[in-house]
Amino acid sequence: MTPPTFHIEADAPGEFLKLTLAGDWDSAVSARFGAEVAVTLRQMLAAGTRHGYLRTLIDMKRKNVLPQTVVADFAKMVRPDSPSKRIALVFSGPLHRMQVKRIADERCALFDNVEDARAWLYAG
Repeated sequence: MTPPTFHIEADAPGEFLKLTLAGDWDSAVSARFGAEVAVTLRQMLAAGTRHGYLRTLIDMKRKNVLPQTVVADFAKMVRPDSPSKRIALVFSGPLHRMQVKRIADERCALFDNVEDARAWLYAG
């Protein structure tokens, strides 16, 4: 079993944010993740990232399916008023894909690997 972890990689000048998620999450891990992402976004915007220009890659390949209580918290990360221009979601498995599709909006695309996700974020 993979422990519940996350890693945040922020590049304010490059307007790029990578979130790597792993393991089984509960509402406490989800809340800590949300708080840390919010702080990171504020710091990136203060450092020059333009709202609406951020490219976000969310790597969930090692992330297990989310409990329903956590899905609502996680959906806040891709809400319409987020600073992201594009959001690439990397997932594993058909059940995970269904769950990810439910929280995605028109700025989002789903991928099987990080390389394709990153290429899509920087295309066009």
